Amino acid sequence: MLPRRHIRIKVFQTLYARSQKNQDTKLDTLKEYKKNLTSYLNIYFFIIDLLTSIKETAITKLELKRKKIIRNNENIIPNQRFVQNYILKQLKGKKIKNNHIREDKIKVIAKKIFTQIQKSNTYIGYMKKPQISQEDEKKIIFHILKKYVIGNEQIHDFIEEYSIYWNDDILIAYNFLMEKINKNEEINSIALFRKKEDQLFGESLLKQTIEKEKEISKLIYELVINWDEERIATIDLILMKMALAEMRHIEEKIPNKVSLDEYIEISKQYSTPKSKEFINGLLDVFMKDILPKNINE
Repeated sequence: MLPRRHIRIKVFQTLYARSQKNQDTKLDTLKEYKKNLTSYLNIYFFIIDLLTSIKETAITKLELKRKKIIRNNENIIPNQRFVQNYILKQLKGKKIKNNHIREDKIKVIAKKIFTQIQKSNTYIGYMKKPQISQEDEKKIIFHILKKYVIGNEQIHDFIEEYSIYWNDDILIAYNFLMEKINKNEEINSIALFRKKEDQLFGESLLKQTIEKEKEISKLIYELVINWDEERIATIDLILMKMALAEMRHIEEKIPNKVSLDEYIEISKQYSTPKSKEFINGLLDVFMKDILPKNINE
């Protein structure tokens, strides 16, 4: 479930898309925002689907081995430990919500990954261990996700074909899945928001940033005296507009220092190295000089 920072990031991405379309009045920003939010779901279910395909690849190889054993009249039972892993057994069919993703491509990647997994010392040790615990079953899945999915450049190249945001979102989706596995929760479904207030916060932040844009822009340019408007990076401007909208116009009372820190952190991820100081300086002046006057009035 999404922390507030990641809700802010999706609002930011929506506002950035709007700015690139020259504030097209036909753009349904709320619809765009909700579509951006579903990218977390898409990448989460992509990981689930990839695990499913890895399991199916393992089952296929196991069946081929079993047929070979029967043909040779050998009395050997193939090791089914991996395919019987309690986490993999939970997986229920394909869950991906992006219909443009080709299933055959996922299967090709899954086959390559499983070939690599089989050669790893971690997998070999897991398969040879006399007895395993539920923790051992978790560890092998975490190992696969961390080494062969999250850190896999082929995966990153693949998902970039479908969304410019997925490489940003994959670590969030991974953490979602890790949390669910650690807590022994159902992994075939996921809720984006921890509580209704989080959903309302994102929608309100988007709405207020757009509705109060002229007022906020005027205030920003008054605060950046002797600064050429055209020199302010689009990303920095959007983040400052969001921060001021959050501090002035969101009904939920969020400590200003919390808001300040959040937008500085987002700027580190999405803007220039100097943006942190610039945004911090402007918001600090706003908090010290402007907000107190508004409260007194």
